[in-house]
Parts: sequence; structure tokens; C-alpha cells
Amino acid sequence: MSQCETNEKVNELIQKKQYYHSYQPLFRFSDWELFGYEAFFRCESFTPEALFTSPLEQDLMFELDTVSIYEAIMSYARSMTSAPKNLFVNILPSTLLHPSLPSFLEKLYATNSVPSRYIVFEINEAEEIADYRAFGEAISRLRRAGFRIALDDVGKGVASLRRIVEVEPDYIKLDRYFATNLSRSPKKQRLIQLLVTYCQDHTYLILEGIETPEDLAAAKVLGVDIGQGYVLGKPAALQQGNS
Repeated sequence: MSQCETNEKVNELIQKKQYYHSYQPLFRFSDWELFGYEAFFRCESFTPEALFTSPLEQDLMFELDTVSIYEAIMSYARSMTSAPKNLFVNILPSTLLHPSLPSFLEKLYATNSVPSRYIVFEINEAEEIADYRAFGEAISRLRRAGFRIALDDVGKGVASLRRIVEVEPDYIKLDRYFATNLSRSPKKQRLIQLLVTYCQDHTYLILEGIETPEDLAAAKVLGVDIGQGYVLGKPAALQQGNS
């Protein structure tokens, strides 16, 4: 598929709303309480990885990302029947740096019924950050509005350590690589212990991709704050009463 064809197909996907979201639960290890959900964009035409790494026009990528964010939050709000839990939504660095971000946030403020303190923007590792100063200003804008910040897939991309220092996130989400066979890998255990120490008192450490009871137990023993993965719950549509 050519770039032009991809742009046309994505534009059609947006205009016709040929997409939906699934929500995967996250659990707090200290008391095994439901901590929140992560929203995942889904459609029939593309895998999420292929879609959000496609060479789209800048404005179209911004529109796609903000449409996903907006609909994920609105759908979650419609499912709430009690006090909200935290909602993690993915956002691209290029979206944070786009000149239309302030107007998008104004729309979100005007229509969103979920308090901003319950919304966590996960900064996606799919893109490099060209201008850290402008990026920092965008992060500050989100924080002033009450939103919180997570770094997604930490340990997967080459810029993870710098982003931890520059962003000072509220949440660090470790890539699923570190959960796989964690119970049998002293090297992964030592690295996670280092991050647990780093995160004390100012950042929550989340381990993604936990798939076995053994790796779940190992994460809790190591001091990881929050877990996410198939052993805890698979992504699914939210029903009335789930949140």
C-alpha cells in the first residue's frame, strides 16, 4: 500500500468511525485492588502497531491520535456507574508537540466528565523526541490541567533512560520483556530492584505483560507497585458497572 493510499484509508477510518477501544485492567499489588484501565485502540483495517507507525501526514497522525484519546475517554465516561478509576491513554510525542494540542485540550475540558486527575497520558515510545524543551513545555501544560504522565514500554526504546530523567513521570511502565520469565531471571530481577529503588516516594512502577502466576508473584516480591497482563485480565469492552 502506498503512502497516499494509507492516508486515504486512515482518513476514511476516522471519518466513518471504523474503530473501537478495549480496556485492560491494572491492579495494585499492595492490596490487589483494581487501580485502573489502559485503553487500546482497535480497528479491522490495521494492527495498532502498524497504524501508529505508518508514515502518515503530520496533521492526519495528530487527528488519528487525538480521536483515539477523545473516544477512549468518552467511552470510559459512559461506562462509569461509581467513582472513576485511573484511565491510561496512549499519546504520541508528535501529538504533544503539535500546535493544535491546546485546542484539543480545550475540547476535552469542555466535554469530559472524568476528572483530569484520573486520566494518565502514556507517552508512546514509537517516536523520537526532537525538541526536549518544547516537549517539556507540553508536559507541563498537561500537568497544570491536572493530568498525570506515564512513560510507556520503558526498556524497549533507546531513549528510555533520558525520558525518565527529562519527564519525571508519575508512572513508569516497564516493557513486557521484563515480565517474561521474570521468576527465573536473576538479571531481570536485579534491574527491576534498581528501578524500584529509583521510583521510591515519587513514581509508581508498573510491570506490563505479566502472563503467569509465578511471574506475578515475583513482581510483587520485588516491590513493583502495579501489574498489568493476561494473568490479571485481558483487554475487553467495558460494560455498565465495570468501573
